[in-house]
Amino acid sequence: MAERTVSEILESLARIETNVKTIAENGADHEARIRELEQKSGKRMEALTLSILSAIAVGVIGYVIGKLF
Repeated sequence: MAERTVSEILESLARIETNVKTIAENGADHEARIRELEQKSGKRMEALTLSILSAIAVGVIGYVIGKLF
């Protein structure tokens, strides 16, 4: 009976070890995905800021050219 209990415990430990390895591997993948999502909003803001500044610059240049001619 004691051998059976020890055997069951060892099998359970092997399953737990497998589950922990899987969780650790998935955790690293999730961390990378979260970092990528965090960076997307910054990239969007940079693109929006660049678009606004470009539109302002084109407007100013157009105004100056319009006054010259």
